[in-house]
Amino acid sequence: MIDCVSISNSSCFDKNLVVEQHKLRFKEVIQKERWDNVYVLDDMEFDRYDNLATEYLIARDDLGNVVGVTRTYPTTLPYMISEAFTYLSNKDLPSSPLILEASRLVLDRSLLSKEQRKPVIDQLMVAYMERGLQRGIHAYVGFMLPKIWESTFLRSGWDVTWVGPERPLPQTGEMVRAGLMFVTEEMNTKVRETTGIYDNIVNLGENGDAYNPGVATLSNEQNDRAKRLAA
Repeated sequence: MIDCVSISNSSCFDKNLVVEQHKLRFKEVIQKERWDNVYVLDDMEFDRYDNLATEYLIARDDLGNVVGVTRTYPTTLPYMISEAFTYLSNKDLPSSPLILEASRLVLDRSLLSKEQRKPVIDQLMVAYMERGLQRGIHAYVGFMLPKIWESTFLRSGWDVTWVGPERPLPQTGEMVRAGLMFVTEEMNTKVRETTGIYDNIVNLGENGDAYNPGVATLSNEQNDRAKRLAA
C-alpha cells in the first residue's frame, strides 16, 4: 500500500507521516546529496511547496518505516517549475485544477538495496496514476534528470510528453528535463500491465476513503468568484 497523506487526513494514520517523510528527505537530500538553498528544521527538509495544498504519497516497509515519498501540488498556485524553472519549458506552463506538479521523489537508500527500490518505485508510479484518476486530473507536470525519468515513469510504462529539451541546472550544471505525464484509463492499463500491479494500492487512512481535496487558489481569485456568484 501507498499512504496518501495531507494536512486534511494526516490524523487518519498511526503516526505522523508528514514529519517522517520530511525526515527521510533530510537524510537523503541534505545529508547524502548536500543540497543547499533549501530549508531545514529539526532534521527535516522542506520548501515553500510543503503546505496546506500539498499531498504526499508515502511508501512504508513491513515495519512501518517510511522508505519512499513523492508529492503533488496544485498548478493553480505558484509552483516550483512556474517560479524557479520556467526555462525548462518551451510552452506556457499549466495553471489548471486538472494538472498537478509532481516532485520530491525520494527513496531511503540506507534501508533499501538497489533491487528493493524498484518495486517501491513501481508502487509510487501506480499510486500517482490511481490517485490522479480518483481526483479526476488530466496530467502531472514535473522535471527530473534523464536517468531518473528512465528509472521511474518511463520504466513503469508511463509515456512522458516533453515540454522542452534537456537543460542544465544553473547551480550544478546537471542536465534535467521537464515533461507532462497524462492520466488516462489507457495509460493506467499500460502502467499496471508493465508493473504487474493490478490491485488498488492508495491508502487514505482510517475513515479517509471519501477524502478528495478542493481546488487551491489565491485569495483574490476566491473573492472574485464569490462576487460573481453573488451577482
